[in-house]
Amino acid sequence: MVLVIAMMNVAATQDVLETGFQMAKPVWLEGREKERNLFVGFRAVVDAPEGASVVLRVTASTLYRAFVNGRVAGYGPARGPHGWYRVDELDISSLLTPGRNVVAIEVAGYNANSYYVLDQPSFLQAEIAADGRILAATGAPDGGFAANVLPERVQKVQRYSFQRPFMEAYRMRPGYDRWRIDPDGAFPDAACVEIAPKQVLPRGVPYPLLQSRAAIGLVSQGAIEELESLRSYWRDRSLKDIGPKLIGYPEKELELVVSYEVERIRNISSTPQNTPYDPAAPLHISQNGCQILDLGVNLSGFIQLRVACASPVRLYVTFDEMLHEGDVNFKRLGCVNAIAYRLEAGEYALESFEPYTLRYLKIMALDGACEVSNIGLRLYENPDTTRAEFVADDARLNTLFAAGV
Repeated sequence: MVLVIAMMNVAATQDVLETGFQMAKPVWLEGREKERNLFVGFRAVVDAPEGASVVLRVTASTLYRAFVNGRVAGYGPARGPHGWYRVDELDISSLLTPGRNVVAIEVAGYNANSYYVLDQPSFLQAEIAADGRILAATGAPDGGFAANVLPERVQKVQRYSFQRPFMEAYRMRPGYDRWRIDPDGAFPDAACVEIAPKQVLPRGVPYPLLQSRAAIGLVSQGAIEELESLRSYWRDRSLKDIGPKLIGYPEKELELVVSYEVERIRNISSTPQNTPYDPAAPLHISQNGCQILDLGVNLSGFIQLRVACASPVRLYVTFDEMLHEGDVNFKRLGCVNAIAYRLEAGEYALESFEPYTLRYLKIMALDGACEVSNIGLRLYENPDTTRAEFVADDARLNTLFAAGV
């Protein structure tokens, strides 16, 4: 930030110091800033100035993920006090290429209370600056960022838990992500309006490196079946007690109840494998088949996998920190530890929007077969923990410290 500010004129410097932004204003789709679980995309196509230092300044409510030419550039914002929002300054220079570049930002506006994020109206405030010159900014008179709802994420789903807002479910077709990769990819621009100014703060904490780590082992493979119904279902308070004290969509309004869908899936057979996993070698998951993979240790991050299917498939990814009788129990901790994908025939690079903590993940295919590769996690970690040192005479304390960092 210091380098960028030094290159601005005095007025611009003062603006950035006071507002966190030189030009950008907070915006959202008109009249929808309080709508629950709305997933909105913003895109700017910019020419990369040769040799310039290019920074993306961004804050949002509730959460954002930024891409440059399809590559993940950042995730945030960092948490702040009620009514305040922390600004990320992402150096995206190394992600740019000569000519036209796509800077895309996904924003999940949850508008739900939780122990995880605050229940505050949705918005995005972002600008792209090259050595102090603004290339694109939200709310700028001449535009710069187009915006629209991203239809692939199912909006009316249950909460992940009473502690966190909505779980993830998707309906996808090939090319769903072209808008954030290809400057010529279609992206209709919906009506966006400037909303009330936001109080902002510096990020204040280190940025995650967002490096990918593949699973290391194949635990088992097997066959599954889907039952038509169950006599009773697990119904956590985050599903059945929706109301003024626990905000979400009432069960009768849900498009999908993923916890019910996963509960109806039962194992028919399971064969231990306990072999190393090669992320470059596709795993064949037959129709009504499943695979369990091991990350080696508990890690926190965004679940990644590449999928190729010759026909439509329903894919479920469940996960947990431990195995229960050789299987993944997605509801062990009272959370919906599951992501649901309904995929048309094609190829996909899938990555969860939310970070999770897990060691084991189970991939299940219904209605069709698929090939799955590059299974792993994009790590969401504080890189400064590697600088910490601790040595005690008690070896047990050393083990605990090593596990904690």
